[in-house]
Amino acid sequence: MSRLSEYLNRHIVGNVFDRPSICNTYSTDGSILTYTPKLVAIPETQDDIRRLLRFANQLAARDLRLPITMRGTGLDKTGASIGPGMIVSTEKLNHIEEIDVRGRLIRLQPGVKLGELNRALRLNGLWLPIGYDNNATIGGLISNNPIDDYNYKYNGIFSYVERVEVALPSGDLVQLAALPQRAAESRAKEDSVEGVLYRKILQLLDDYADTILDRSMRPFDAEGYANIVRVKEGHMLNLLPLVFAAQGTLGAITDIILRLEPLPSVFQRMMVSFHDLKTAQRFMNYARDLKPYMLKIIDLDIIETAIKNGKKLDFVTRKLGKGILVMVGFDFHRHKTKRCLERLSELLPDNAQQLVETVDNCNDFEEIESFLVNYLNDSEGERTAILDGAFVPNMNFTDFVQGVKTLEQTIGKRLPIYGSFASPSYSLRPDFDLADFGDRQEAVDFMQMYAELVVSCQGSITANYPEGRTRAIIQLATLSVTERQLYAGIKAAFDPLNIMNPGVKLGASAEDVVRHLRTREKGGIITA
Repeated sequence: MSRLSEYLNRHIVGNVFDRPSICNTYSTDGSILTYTPKLVAIPETQDDIRRLLRFANQLAARDLRLPITMRGTGLDKTGASIGPGMIVSTEKLNHIEEIDVRGRLIRLQPGVKLGELNRALRLNGLWLPIGYDNNATIGGLISNNPIDDYNYKYNGIFSYVERVEVALPSGDLVQLAALPQRAAESRAKEDSVEGVLYRKILQLLDDYADTILDRSMRPFDAEGYANIVRVKEGHMLNLLPLVFAAQGTLGAITDIILRLEPLPSVFQRMMVSFHDLKTAQRFMNYARDLKPYMLKIIDLDIIETAIKNGKKLDFVTRKLGKGILVMVGFDFHRHKTKRCLERLSELLPDNAQQLVETVDNCNDFEEIESFLVNYLNDSEGERTAILDGAFVPNMNFTDFVQGVKTLEQTIGKRLPIYGSFASPSYSLRPDFDLADFGDRQEAVDFMQMYAELVVSCQGSITANYPEGRTRAIIQLATLSVTERQLYAGIKAAFDPLNIMNPGVKLGASAEDVVRHLRTREKGGIITA
């Protein structure tokens, strides 16, 4: 590895490291897994990425394996941003390259963080309306395509990407954007890497037309390369959807053009605590019809835990008990936002605890986010993501909550829920001691039981987040033979030598996941 790092350092502007302490730093992500890479590369230019991929591809052609794992800030919750080969981090590829304020477009590198981007855009009266962890990179958001808190109104990252430039494993660059059908067919006739790619995908569209049609009937699953159903729409062909939720298994994103939205002048929220689940669901159903930009829930048990740890929320004036806190927000013009909040207040019983955001109490609303962080880092144990972001239809929300309560009794651990009712997307974090063999086994058993609960409520564990490694061991069994063949064909079209994150998605195995369960707590603060 030392000789490899020396060789690569002579050929890129950035750096490649093989020092154990550095490799260990990149051995974990937001999941319960750990993989220590052999090398960590931190490229600083697009050409750096191309050279790194080309080198690994050339090794693979000689039957020497150095798999590539692309990584942003390592927030992936499924083990998809860690791997045993070479980690290629985009942390230095974090520049905003152009802003077209009039056209509301921006060109940037994949390592730009969501929070930093929106702070820069705010000066121009624009924003990217994604309600997700501010430390997430734009490249990571595309690769995972999560359903975020603002997704119900603003449709998520998928709706804002106009074009991406992708480095294929061969080192060649391709630009992915919508093309008229004739232009795509013309490109497929070219004698180039891009031409071969278009030919293979067009052939797959023909060969698996029935499978793709069947797949389109299951919109609430992101497993495999589900966005193949969006590649051909009308008289347009667009390979760009394939990189969404691909988790770095097809290529490396090197350049992105985003469409932006005008920054609303008003953001105003309301908090209400409910102890009766049916009353809460009626309120949330009505609130959802008003098209809020955000409609979040948090179990009162999470609030209570944070209060016991010293946090304070003036809004809470009596013993919490069981129930949920609902936070709903609107970003219409001032008068419409006021009307929406008044209509919601009229639905509540007189004794309901509610708080409408003002200049004086806005800190209480921000405090809720810190309550969740406090809970996730409580002294009871590590609360790492196992199956975050499960989709459950709103009509089955009550059944889901009741099922979680039954699951609590089965595993003997608290399972307070938090997430978005608008999207809908729900998470819960049992505190397993990953240093204990028994708890590691219980964590694996919990994954299966929780997945069965979600499916029994007509939901999916891969609707709001792709499968990576951890979810893949559950979901792979649900794929038909032809669906597996279709996804394998897509993978082979982009990455014929299988160097891009080969242990993720179709390449995941239960044995490998169990073998790489973490045996110690991850360092640092868990933020989401």
